[in-house]
Amino acid sequence: MVVGPFGPATRRREFLSDPGAPLVREHTDRSDLARHFAAFARSAEHDGSPVYEQICRGAATDPELLALTELAPPDQRRPNILLAAVHFLLLDGAEHPLAAHYDTVLDWRRVSGAPPPAKAGGGVFSNFADFCRHYRAEVAELVATRATQTNEVGRCAALRPAFATVAAEHRQPLGLIDLGASAGLNLLFDHYAYDYGGLRRIGPPDSPVVLACELREDTVPPLGFPEVVHRAGIDRHPVDPHNEDGSLWLLACQWPGHLGRFHRMRDALAIARNVSDRPPVETGDIIEDLARIAAFVPDSAHLCVYHSWVAAYLSPGRQYELGQAITALAADRAVSWVFAESPYETPGLPSPPAPKTIKGATALVLVDLDAGSRRERRLADMHPHGVWMHWWGGG
Repeated sequence: MVVGPFGPATRRREFLSDPGAPLVREHTDRSDLARHFAAFARSAEHDGSPVYEQICRGAATDPELLALTELAPPDQRRPNILLAAVHFLLLDGAEHPLAAHYDTVLDWRRVSGAPPPAKAGGGVFSNFADFCRHYRAEVAELVATRATQTNEVGRCAALRPAFATVAAEHRQPLGLIDLGASAGLNLLFDHYAYDYGGLRRIGPPDSPVVLACELREDTVPPLGFPEVVHRAGIDRHPVDPHNEDGSLWLLACQWPGHLGRFHRMRDALAIARNVSDRPPVETGDIIEDLARIAAFVPDSAHLCVYHSWVAAYLSPGRQYELGQAITALAADRAVSWVFAESPYETPGLPSPPAPKTIKGATALVLVDLDAGSRRERRLADMHPHGVWMHWWGGG
């Protein structure tokens, strides 16, 4: 029995019948995976997560940890899946000195009334590697069967003005479809408050979720909230906010060292559990099932399809197919396609160049489609988690 901020729940998990038996996956070039870990270490260092920086630097040259990550399905073979699996087990109560390095775990156990972990001895990477050896069966099962589902609500700080731009230009209420929606938290963007600095604070004043976003070069995006009359999401494995296991996995996809993001995710999940009209997240493929889900958007609404850090997990060919599926919707109605993705990881998407290059930025792009016409605009460059934004407007 685990008692946490989601309430008591009986936890059951089935692991490998033979903990020592490797799972068979198709071959991966391990040097590519090593480069992924090295790149993630640099990103973690830049974003203020020394725990993940040290872990990923060590994992990049550790054959055992690289082999463990290779157990993931091909589109999930990234550092995120191994990091989330370990974080999940620590949040779930796994005992190991590694827990003392994770402020999220310390906070979680304090809130839930669980005893604090033993003090860590040794460095964070050595503890991480030892944890993976000690809990190999559990880590392997999670890596092999789960998917990275960050559902980062911080990105709403950029998505919201993109939606406002679409609504103002088309002069219609919106029908939103979130691709890779996970728990559908970004569909609830108007339940959050936003702080863009100065006097630019908007949204429900009593919302427990406040998204702070620095506006760089003092470029101000549209600050109004668009009218939305239809919302739905698509995900291969939707997360029910009422489900403790699924909610804990979303929290595990956050980074230790980013305690504010961790609390924000916990509060966003609470909003999703309590909202009376929570949008449905359908089980399906974001390409093959898109037309079926889009058919339910009423004609009185302008169809707006969006995704954030989802296409990065698709191959370039599948990214192109996603664009084709969205373009096909425009045969019958006008469609706006909004995405926040890394241009370097999504060569199959139409990302116009930015007015100036900002290293490591996520591109916020708007593509308007209507009966053969097409207009592509780079609305903004943003931090991957919405911490800052250069609003270009794309006019």
